[in-house]
Amino acid sequence: MAPSSKSEKDDSKQKAQRKHKDHVVKLLMRGKLSGQFSQRLFTKLPPRVCVPLKNIVSEEFLRAGHIFLGFTKCGRYVLSYTSDCGEDDDFSFYTYHLYWWEFNLHSRLKQVHHVRLFAGEEIYSDLYLTVCEWPNDHSKIVIFGFNTRSSSSVLMNLMMSDENNRDIYITIASMPPPKPCSHCCPVPSATTIRTGSGECLEHGYVLNSRYQVVYPFPTFQPAFQLKKDQVILLNTSYSLVACGISLCPGKQGQTSQILYTKRAALSSQASAAFSPTSSASASSLPLGSPESRLPPSRPAPVPSSPSQSQAAVRAREFAADLFRRAQGGGGGGGGGKENEGQTEKRKADGGEKEAARVPGDKGINVESGREEEEDSKERREEDRRTSLPHASTSAGSRSLPQCPEQVMSPASSSSSPSSPPTPSSSQEAGPSEPGYVNYSRLQYCLQQPGAAEQHAGGYEDDKVQLPFTVTDLKGRNLQLVTGPHSGQSVCVEQLTLDFEYLINEVIRSDAAWAPQFCSFSDYDVVILEVCPETNTVMINIGLLLLAFSNSDEEHCRPNTYHSNLQVSWDLNTGVCCTVGVGDLTEVKGQTSGSVWSSYRKSCVNTVMKWLVPESSSRYINRMTNEALHKGSSLQVLADVDRCTWIVL
Repeated sequence: MAPSSKSEKDDSKQKAQRKHKDHVVKLLMRGKLSGQFSQRLFTKLPPRVCVPLKNIVSEEFLRAGHIFLGFTKCGRYVLSYTSDCGEDDDFSFYTYHLYWWEFNLHSRLKQVHHVRLFAGEEIYSDLYLTVCEWPNDHSKIVIFGFNTRSSSSVLMNLMMSDENNRDIYITIASMPPPKPCSHCCPVPSATTIRTGSGECLEHGYVLNSRYQVVYPFPTFQPAFQLKKDQVILLNTSYSLVACGISLCPGKQGQTSQILYTKRAALSSQASAAFSPTSSASASSLPLGSPESRLPPSRPAPVPSSPSQSQAAVRAREFAADLFRRAQGGGGGGGGGKENEGQTEKRKADGGEKEAARVPGDKGINVESGREEEEDSKERREEDRRTSLPHASTSAGSRSLPQCPEQVMSPASSSSSPSSPPTPSSSQEAGPSEPGYVNYSRLQYCLQQPGAAEQHAGGYEDDKVQLPFTVTDLKGRNLQLVTGPHSGQSVCVEQLTLDFEYLINEVIRSDAAWAPQFCSFSDYDVVILEVCPETNTVMINIGLLLLAFSNSDEEHCRPNTYHSNLQVSWDLNTGVCCTVGVGDLTEVKGQTSGSVWSSYRKSCVNTVMKWLVPESSSRYINRMTNEALHKGSSLQVLADVDRCTWIVL
C-alpha cells in the first residue's frame, strides 16, 4: 500500500537511510580496512548466544563473593576472583584467589583451576586488579594489583605512612590444561578440578612479586608491557625490568633464554663497534653506552681546563647545598619546588647506590665521590685521546652497584647457554657489557622427594633485581637449580635498565646543554613503543633538572628546567641508543603535577602518531575490576571473537 501523505514518504526515506548507514556489511568492511572491529559493532546479540550468569553458576558461588571478570582469549574459560579480609575489616589483611571456569554454551560452568594471588604478601586494602594475557602465549597469565589511598581502612592508614609510595603486586600463573593431564591428576577424581593433586610443573607453577613505585607513579601500559610474548616490562620508578618467564624442557642442547641473547657476540665485535669519528675517550666506556654512539656530526666535548673544572665542582657543591637546605627545612614554609616534597620522593633504602647520593633526593647526581672521579677522568682525558680506540677496554669501575652474593654475573650465567646458572661470588661487568644494565637468570624445579623445602629469600633491592618467589599450586617453594638438571624447570630472567645511570650518560654524551647541566631532581619514564620482532623498547624520560642559564655569564644560580630524553633499548644486547634529546624549558610558577601532566599528554600524542592497528590475533586480552571500585557492575561478559555474551 502506497504512503498516503508526503510526511509518510519522508519518514520512510529517513528510515531507509538510517538502515543503510548502519548496515552490518558496511561496518564489517570498515573494520576490515582499519584492522580492528569496533567493540560496539553489535549492540545486541540473538538470545541463543546470550546466557544469563545465574543459569550457569550455582547460587552458592555467587553468595561466596565470586566476582566475574570475563573470558580468556581462547574463549574456553571464564575467570572470577574472590577477596577475603576476615571478620574485622579494619585490622585484617586481604587474601585473593583467582578461579578458572570451563565454559560451554548452554552448560553450567565447571571450575577447573584456581590459584592464590600475591601469596605471602600482607595486603591491607582492596586492590585494583587487572588480568592480562600475552598476544600469542597462552600457557600463562599475569595479574597486576595495586592499591590507592581511597580506602578508609585503619590498618591501611597505619601501614601506608608515606603518601608517596604505592605497592604493586604481581602474580604470573600457569594456565590449566585444556584436557585432563595425567601428571596434574594421576588418580581419577570426581571433582572437576584438573590441577593441584599431582606433580606437574607445566600447569602448576606460580610466581609472585611485590615492589613499590613512587611519585610520579609510572603509568600502567599493558599494551606495551606485554607486547612481547613471555616477557613483561615493569617500571619500578628506579629501573625498567624486563622479566622473561619460560618453561625449560630439560632436554640436552635446548635452552629457553629469551633476553640478553647477543652479549657473547658483543665481546668479539667490541673493536668494530667504535666509530672512527667518535671521541677516543669513549673507548674506556662499556660497549653500547650512549658515549660510544656519539653522532659523527657533533665533535666530542673538549676537556675542561683546571680552572673550569674547579668552577664546575663549586657549582655542583652549590646545587647540593640547595637540596640539603631544602630537605633540612622540609617542614618549613620556604619557597621553591623542593618544598612540595619532590626531593623526598625517591628515598634511599640503604642501598649502595642511594647512599652515595644526597639523602632524600631521587636523581641528584651531586656526589663527592663522583666529583673526584670526574676530576681524575679530566686529568686522564688528554692521555686517552692519544691512544687507539680499542686500546682501553676497562669498564669495571663503571658497573652498577650490585649485591655480589645474589645477583647473577652476566659472564658466568651466559658462558654456557645449556648449563644451569649458579650464583656468582663476584659481579664484574665484562669489557663489552653496558654498565647501566644488569642480567640474571635463575631456574626452578619441583622439590625432590625427601629434600628440605627451600625458604624464599634473595636480594630484595628492586633497584637491581625484583624479588620473585616461585611456588607450586599448594604454595610450596620450588627448588633453585644450582647444578645439572635433566627435568623441566621454570626459567626466570631479569634484564634491568638503571634509569639514573642511563640519564647521566645520555646527558653527558648527547645533550647539547650538558655544559649547563648541574643535577636532576626527578624523572618520569613512559614506554612509547615495543617491537617484539627486533626486541627493541622505545622509552621517553621526562626530567626535572637544575641547570645554569645559557645567557648568564656569571652562572650564579641554577634554574629549574624540564626536558626529555628519547632512548631505544635493545633487549638482545642490553645496549641503549639515544634517539633524541629535548631542549631545556624553564619551569616558571608550575607545580610538579602540572609538569608531569603536560609531559604525559605529550607522550600520549606521540604514541597516537605512531599507532599502527594490531591484527585481531595479536591483541592483549585485559580484564579488570574497575567497575567494582566505581560502585557499579558490568552488564555483560563478552567474548567478542566468538560473539558470545554472559549477561550479569
